[in-house]
Amino acid sequence: MVVKAETWVVREHMRGVPDVDRVYGKVTEELEVDLAPDEMLLRTLFVSVDLYLQGIALDTPLGDPMGADSIMEVVEAGPRAPHRVGDLVQGFGGWRTHVISNGAPSSWQTGTFPMVFPAFRRLDPGWYDGALPLETALGVMGGPGMTAWGTLNRFMTVERGHTVVISGASGMIGSLVGQLAKRAGARVVGTTSSPRKAERLRELGFDAVLPYRHGDSAEAVGERLRAAAPDGVDRYVDHLGGAVTDAVFPLLTVDSQVAVCWQWATQVGGETHGPRLLPWIMFPRTTIRGIFSLEWFTPPNWRALHEELGGAVRRGEIVCEHTVHQGFDSIPTAYQSLYHGRGDRLGKVLVAL
Repeated sequence: MVVKAETWVVREHMRGVPDVDRVYGKVTEELEVDLAPDEMLLRTLFVSVDLYLQGIALDTPLGDPMGADSIMEVVEAGPRAPHRVGDLVQGFGGWRTHVISNGAPSSWQTGTFPMVFPAFRRLDPGWYDGALPLETALGVMGGPGMTAWGTLNRFMTVERGHTVVISGASGMIGSLVGQLAKRAGARVVGTTSSPRKAERLRELGFDAVLPYRHGDSAEAVGERLRAAAPDGVDRYVDHLGGAVTDAVFPLLTVDSQVAVCWQWATQVGGETHGPRLLPWIMFPRTTIRGIFSLEWFTPPNWRALHEELGGAVRRGEIVCEHTVHQGFDSIPTAYQSLYHGRGDRLGKVLVAL
């Protein structure tokens, strides 16, 4: 069997904001399908585009396929393959129309630390419907949802009366954390880059939304933050780092908790100074934890995510938003939208093939 397969490969390593026309190139080939007994041929249905993929691209050998989270359908399967024809699976299949794989866990050596992408997991069709369509397995019912839910259920303790600050709050993770914290009785403060996003976050229940763009000073951010959080910051969920974090640290309260989900200022903005302001976490006895949601990808956690967060979405208590681009050729454009025109983008971005 031969299939026409298309792949976006990495052509150039570029730090900072990527130029997708230079970084990625499309390769079309006739793929000879000769499966080993434990292998599968999978057809990609949806692919995810995420800011963290900049680091993946930098560590991908030139000419190799671009990796990414995806939803796939099994087209053919060997007799010992873990999934059968017709099964829907989620895994790190990449920006490819077709994948040949045994679906086993795969190791990845990044420039910083090694990690293991989990085995492809079968998606139960009964978990998805009009309220939670299949593509949410890459969003609220996937890695972003697990990051938000896991941060508040496996690390943080958010209680009534706490002030929770979320930097970069308009993405799917930030908006979900804000809504969940609000349900727990907290006062929720977010930062975002545009008036439209700020308005939407207020509609989702945020008590205060602060304008912030990369390059704003810590002094300016701190002034806004002190007005929005006069009693200090009990919980901080950080996606930006840099000046926002510099402004938050002096306001941390005793026994405060900080979740580091991403660091835009360093990983894209190129700010390399730090860590700093350590006395501000010493005196209040702050707990800081890096968030890496792959550790929570277990069957019990997936069931809990669907029951708890998914149930809240079905009941209309939690709003999750995503932007779906159409077609394989639109993948680089969808990815670029994370960096350009960010004032118009809300929630998760993915591509339907």
